[in-house]
Amino acid sequence: MATLDEIVREYDKNMVLKVCQRQAFDYLSEKKGDLMVSLPVGYGKSLVYHLLPQVLGKDKETPICLTISPLNIIQKDQIKALKVHGITACRLNIMSKVEDTTEDEFVAECDVDLNRVKKVGFSIVLCHPEALFNTKTGHELLSDEQFTSRVVAVVIDECHIIEKW
Repeated sequence: MATLDEIVREYDKNMVLKVCQRQAFDYLSEKKGDLMVSLPVGYGKSLVYHLLPQVLGKDKETPICLTISPLNIIQKDQIKALKVHGITACRLNIMSKVEDTTEDEFVAECDVDLNRVKKVGFSIVLCHPEALFNTKTGHELLSDEQFTSRVVAVVIDECHIIEKW
């Protein structure tokens, strides 16, 4: 089993964890409960959820961090950053359903085949809250035992942006 420092070096050989990042990993590794991380812009909050699958999912084949993020631009930036570091990630996007008023107000669109998300797994699955909770695709994902059994963390990124829970 890799140590936290080894996981960090694999992510970026020049990276050194900051005090609050290490405290977050230690708290979660010791399974003390839920954690809210509120740190200044640029501190490196995203690094915490980038590495959670490796840190918390040591006993799982393909551990997943389900990351709820309300902003497309942040999701896209995170996908790029994760790819640079060799971490697999995908997005469950949300689109308004304007033409058909008989069904759900929203429809989710995954940037990869949903079966790959469920079966093969990605380390990070980014999604809008509406895509996860208000669409058939989101419900299908949350109802899939193969997927949910591999989720080691649920992260809400930029939670101050979410207007309605």
